[in-house]
Amino acid sequence: MKKLFSFFILIITAFSLCALDSSFDIGVNLSYNAAEEVVDEKVYSGALNLDRLAVGLEMRGNISNFQLTVAGDISILDTQSMMFSGIFGAGISVDLFKYLKFGITTGPKVTYLYRERIKSVDNNGELVEADNFFTELAKGEFHYRLLLDILAGPVMSIGLAYTVPTKFTIDEGNWAEIIPGKENFSQGQVALCIQMKVF
Repeated sequence: MKKLFSFFILIITAFSLCALDSSFDIGVNLSYNAAEEVVDEKVYSGALNLDRLAVGLEMRGNISNFQLTVAGDISILDTQSMMFSGIFGAGISVDLFKYLKFGITTGPKVTYLYRERIKSVDNNGELVEADNFFTELAKGEFHYRLLLDILAGPVMSIGLAYTVPTKFTIDEGNWAEIIPGKENFSQGQVALCIQMKVF
């Protein structure tokens, strides 16, 4: 029943995008995370390190100035481990002059680590048994993404994204943490994004 309902919502959303002043973009991004991170008791420091580069995919759906984004990347931690991370966000996107677009979205981040079997990475960087996707979303810490795109043609844009983490989760409802502070901005992740307009 849940799968049928989700499929129904997806169809309604697709028709809404086609009927309104809307667009759907898909592209790739190259991101670099300079903040210190602990995963499975290993510390990945903030020093300049090419291993901190990650290539990912990004999808953006726009209805007027409202934007939905899914941005994910794959990181190779070692010869036996791969980490999958994705941010599911919603926000606004506005045109600046004629060739620039600025956007800001926020939403939870879900992280999975593959090492023989899939496990999720909790907010303390520890491995736990992977739960269902919606439960993982509720436990995911919210991240803000600041987007600045340059329109390079009728169907292509090149831009930068800066991702700022927070400690807010839907599961804990710790609303005091939803606004990022100075320390959150210092732990950000920068990404180069290339987007192609599908429709």
